[in-house]
Amino acid sequence: MQYLSAILPLFSAIIYLCLGVSVYFLSQGKLRTVFLRFCYITFHWQFSWFLLFLLNDPSHADLICRIGYSGIIFLPVSCYETLVHYQNHSTRHIKWFYALCFGFLISLWTTDLFIKGVHAYQFGFYPEANSLHLAYILMVSFFIVKNAIVMIKVIKEERNPIKKKQHCFFLAATIIFCFSAVDYPLNYPALMEHFNIQFYPFGVFFLSLSILVFILSHFITLNLTLENRVAQKTLQLKESIKALKKAANTKKEFIANVTHELRTPLTLIRGWTDYVIDGESGAVSAPLLNIIDKINLQPLSLTEKINELLKVSRFDAGMARLTLTRLDLDTYVSQIVSSFKGLTDKNGIKLVYQCEPDIPAIFMDKEKLKDILNNLVRNAYKFTETGEINVTVSTQEDTLVIEVRDTGIGMSEELVKQAFQRFKQGDGSTTRRYEGTGLGLAIVKDSVKMMHGRIALDSTENLGTRFVIELPTHLEIIAPDAIIDRRQNDRRTKLRKISLGERRTQDRRTTDLARLENKDIIKISAADKTGFPRNRARKIEAPHPKGCLVIAEDNRGIQEFLARTLNDYTLYITPNGASAWETIQAVEPDLVLSDVMMPFMDGYSLLETIRLDEKTKNIPVIMLTSLTEQNDRIKGLQLGADDYLTKPFHHLELRARVKNVISQLRLYKEKTRTEQLEVFLMVLASAIESKDKYTGGHVERVAGYARELAEKNNLPEHTINDIYLGTIVHDIGKLGIKDDILNKPGRLTTEEFEEIKEHPEIGKNLLSRLEIAPVAVNIAYNHHEKWDGTGYPRGIKGEEIPIEARIATVADFWDAITSDRPYRKAMPLGKAMGIMHQERGKSFDPKLFDLFMNGEDKLHMKYIDTDRINGEEALALVEP
Repeated sequence: MQYLSAILPLFSAIIYLCLGVSVYFLSQGKLRTVFLRFCYITFHWQFSWFLLFLLNDPSHADLICRIGYSGIIFLPVSCYETLVHYQNHSTRHIKWFYALCFGFLISLWTTDLFIKGVHAYQFGFYPEANSLHLAYILMVSFFIVKNAIVMIKVIKEERNPIKKKQHCFFLAATIIFCFSAVDYPLNYPALMEHFNIQFYPFGVFFLSLSILVFILSHFITLNLTLENRVAQKTLQLKESIKALKKAANTKKEFIANVTHELRTPLTLIRGWTDYVIDGESGAVSAPLLNIIDKINLQPLSLTEKINELLKVSRFDAGMARLTLTRLDLDTYVSQIVSSFKGLTDKNGIKLVYQCEPDIPAIFMDKEKLKDILNNLVRNAYKFTETGEINVTVSTQEDTLVIEVRDTGIGMSEELVKQAFQRFKQGDGSTTRRYEGTGLGLAIVKDSVKMMHGRIALDSTENLGTRFVIELPTHLEIIAPDAIIDRRQNDRRTKLRKISLGERRTQDRRTTDLARLENKDIIKISAADKTGFPRNRARKIEAPHPKGCLVIAEDNRGIQEFLARTLNDYTLYITPNGASAWETIQAVEPDLVLSDVMMPFMDGYSLLETIRLDEKTKNIPVIMLTSLTEQNDRIKGLQLGADDYLTKPFHHLELRARVKNVISQLRLYKEKTRTEQLEVFLMVLASAIESKDKYTGGHVERVAGYARELAEKNNLPEHTINDIYLGTIVHDIGKLGIKDDILNKPGRLTTEEFEEIKEHPEIGKNLLSRLEIAPVAVNIAYNHHEKWDGTGYPRGIKGEEIPIEARIATVADFWDAITSDRPYRKAMPLGKAMGIMHQERGKSFDPKLFDLFMNGEDKLHMKYIDTDRINGEEALALVEP
């Protein structure tokens, strides 16, 4: 009996231990720790009872009972703690119950108030309770009621039906677990004898049953959750299918609308330009006809791109249909291939067409076969600079084989894998060399698939590319519904006589201007393939240029448009960023206009290179691009672009922006030059004044006279300012002259005078280092030159002397003779004016002299002290 009694608690202990460890490692959060503690306490209790029943030894029974109750004491609190954690309720009051349990634990091991011994039953020994055990029973009763209240409240508040069922199962498991308290009466043997009750401790059954219910509840909840999710996904899938059908219908409507809305204006543009080109509107001048012809090419290119997009959209929307007609294959393919002959011959490419003889007429979709051949031959032409293109047609049993092979640039293995993807090009970067939408090969693949065929691609970089198309020759059997019945009475294709009142005299389908013929495709291909020389810039001189511009643009049409629009500027037109950078370094332009997407070096790289170079970092750059994303614009501005124009743009807007940016640059340069010049000249003037006290007052007065005389001569305002600033340092060269010579009180010796004559050259050398002060250099170097050529240092005469120097000479001479010098006092004003008149036509420009000495304006008297004027004879002031 004792072994049978031990098996049940062992079974229960193992279940709880495994469950606690599994939950701990399979879940996350704090709950797993709390649940593990609960399972361990239950395991501790049941394993102790296993040992108690197994050993059945009275000498160890008391110790084992106390060890077992060391876990049982904490079981009610741990059970409640697990419950409130599971429901995310507050656990702040739990610690007080744990403190009470620790009190019971201390009493258990230090006194007999909790357990006073063991009692022998038929199934084995069992602990006998004492008075403190009743308090423990009250705590257990409290937690049983508390657990039930918490769970019932949660079930009432829950709105999710699945979670509500889960809580109900959890409540059931909790109640069953609480029934394990049925064993507590066994702790009171006197009570059992009084009522003459004998039973086995059935609590272990309730423990096992509660675990079973707990596990079942999770499986049932999981199953309900999965069923609910499947139902939701099924509903979503149904809604998605409805939405897809609606989207497909919308797409079909959109394609129909786009076909009409886009082709209608293109048809009008092409129709009216053809009308003018054909002379229907009267005679047109050759230059205007040339412009109209360029305009006429653009609708063709745009129509082609729109047609490509519409074809791809039809394939995607399931609107493409197979239309079979009987074809003389050799004749049909030969016509398509030979239409490229003139284009390839012009570019030095050999085009070879070969067809197996005696191929019978077969059913094919003419339009799709045409799309296949046009795209493959155009691709071969686009990517082949020199060499040959081979097109061969043959049959193998019931298969038609078309092979297109070229000796072009080829493709890498990576590009071969993605060649047929929509909008995917061999080079999709901003430095790509070849234009295109990346739809041609996608259309080829879809067309081949529509005709129940296969396509293979084999390519090697720098060696060439080979496409092989395999199409069944019995399409009329595979798709009999796709055959066109060309009966004579078909009202849609039969041409009939038109009555007098009807306006249309031709079948509408034969005059569709939005439909591109092979001649149009050839024209577009010729315009697309322009070639991109790396280091070639085309210079266009303007008669009276407003500035110099470098244009980086790879599209020939845009190049011509920009050249016409900006014909007031000298232009250097380059086909890529690399060529543009070389040109910028050579010519240092006023402005750079750059496209973004160009071969070899894109616009962003060019802009960054310009900004990183010390010599070119201040050159303004305007970006011209078809990229419309805000991030592209932001990137350009962050790299230092001064402006950003998105194509298409109005030519007047371009002119205005170019003018504004150049004007801003010139204003900036002028402001910088003036500010630097003023600071520099002020420093130099201070240096002169510190070396020669006399010079400080002299240069201030001379500068004032020079400014007044320049204004009187009606010179531009900026020139007047330059003359004023330059005259301040006209004697800067004296910094290189010895102080004892400059301040010598007596007359200078010949040697000393020769040394003084060196100061113009010294001044020129000093100021020449400041590149923004050419006027100051001229004044410093030439202000001792004389009108009759007897001056120094060069002995030039007349108008050979810069006007700014002639003005400074008059002002300098007058101030020199009317102010104190180290070697003499100032001359009386009358005598000074006499000397001035004597030097007219000798030292001075007569015109400037007359303006300066004019008796009405009395410009020469402006910086003379009033006291000095009043102290001299009035007659001497007005007569020469």
